[in-house]
Amino acid sequence: MQAITCMQTAPTSKSASERLLDAAMEVISREGLSSATTREIAKVAGVNEVTLFRNFQNKQGLLAAVLQRAFLLTGEPKKGPRVEDGADLREVVTHFAQAEFERKSKNIALMRVLVGDIHRLGDHEAEVLKRIFQPVKEELANQFREAQRQGMMRRSVDPAMIVDQLVAMIFIGALRADLPHWCVAYSTEEYLEGCVDTVVNGIAIRKEEP
Repeated sequence: MQAITCMQTAPTSKSASERLLDAAMEVISREGLSSATTREIAKVAGVNEVTLFRNFQNKQGLLAAVLQRAFLLTGEPKKGPRVEDGADLREVVTHFAQAEFERKSKNIALMRVLVGDIHRLGDHEAEVLKRIFQPVKEELANQFREAQRQGMMRRSVDPAMIVDQLVAMIFIGALRADLPHWCVAYSTEEYLEGCVDTVVNGIAIRKEEP
């Protein structure tokens, strides 16, 4: 009888660059941008600094890569409801609020660091942040402009300003969701629904309005 040998494939270990990104996220979230050194990041990643510099050139390059991995959606982003396809303002705003909340809350420790150390960002890192967040905001602003053209939204409001106000409310909600449960009196779902209500009720043209 022929013996059958079962071979188990060992799990693939993370590459040095992946370990460095994990370590950078950990150290930056804990220490802040200015105090997070390349030496400490390399130590946490289990590699030497030469490997860090070989993969990312410098601390700024590593930070840019961390930001992109943390906030850019993987794969094709899920297409949301669109005004030109017949969606109403509530559907459009709700989809944006839920997606933005998920992205912020998953990286809330890093978001706190960015808020506290935003003045420490160099031009390169600032440009990376702009490339990450601006297209999503501009897409919603364009949806608002289309809603204005269709007579669904008041023309007196500035679409870009409304987007910024909504993003700020969502960020506060993400911070709030990370607090101990006894610090908050309502659920995340209730908070997001309240944000959507505030925006939609403030910008939509009611049927009785001219």
